[in-house]
Amino acid sequence: MRHQRRCYSVDQLLHKLSMTYRTLVQLKDAGKLTFLEECRPGIGRSVRYRAEPIDRYLANGWAACRQRPRQTG
Repeated sequence: MRHQRRCYSVDQLLHKLSMTYRTLVQLKDAGKLTFLEECRPGIGRSVRYRAEPIDRYLANGWAACRQRPRQTG
């Protein structure tokens, strides 16, 4: 039995990252979303991204970057 990889569609990815399509494209083109890996082979013209690196990044890096620092005083 062959193991199938979990993948996210662009819509699922946008929802997980809480960003717009335009922002996704700009950051991807700038090379700032290094954790994105396309699933191969593709399904038609739909782009899908591997779920494991995205989930790992969200669990470690993204959540820490998105939190606001506490205000003291």
